Amino acid sequence: MIPQVYRDVDILISLGRIVDQHTKEFKEDFELDKKIILKMAQSPDENDHHLIWMCRPLGTHCFAERDVFLENTFENRGLYAYHSEKPNKNLLYALHLKRNDGETVKGDIYTLDYAKEVERVSLLSCPVTQVTLYFADGKEITVPYKSFHDAIHELTPKHGAIDSFRYRPESEAELGLILRRLHIKRDRQANVGDFEQHIESLQKSSVRNKLQRAKSEVKPSEPKPPKKKEPSL
Repeated sequence: MIPQVYRDVDILISLGRIVDQHTKEFKEDFELDKKIILKMAQSPDENDHHLIWMCRPLGTHCFAERDVFLENTFENRGLYAYHSEKPNKNLLYALHLKRNDGETVKGDIYTLDYAKEVERVSLLSCPVTQVTLYFADGKEITVPYKSFHDAIHELTPKHGAIDSFRYRPESEAELGLILRRLHIKRDRQANVGDFEQHIESLQKSSVRNKLQRAKSEVKPSEPKPPKKKEPSL
């Protein structure tokens, strides 16, 4: 599969159209994805503007790309979660959020090969050593990664709910280098595509899948019993 990039599209509307064509159940997952995308688009950190989005026949997922490349995080495990499905009908995209006005987010959408991306992440993931917790009272506390769930329970009674948290890798410089090289390579390899053609290909695929399901649900007609032969004398 030759990777495609769809430049300067309306991210939320475009992803919504993909969901309409490809996701059959749990489409409400995309409502959470939209909230994540809007929040990340407003972040001053450019790393937060790069996301990985998965569209499945049974729901969707949206992950910060930075966190996908951190070992054993929820996002890292989430990418692997459906890799063994046969046949694998999960679609994977990289999002680069460029501009937003609080409601509309414009940017680029890259098609990804799910199997190749899983292999890439398995080779390049970096270990996490700490997590910084951001509390409702404005307090920021960094705790060891292995015990951060326990730390949340211990600290929330004093500082209130957690607004957000951020994984801290063993080497921020190494992670940054991996992501920069990945983005440069992705731009070089991707052909500028036509998003309408992409939607059309998903429509055709959806129709084929429906026809296949319909054929499999049709019971074959029972064969006629063989004619009885006269007994030989």
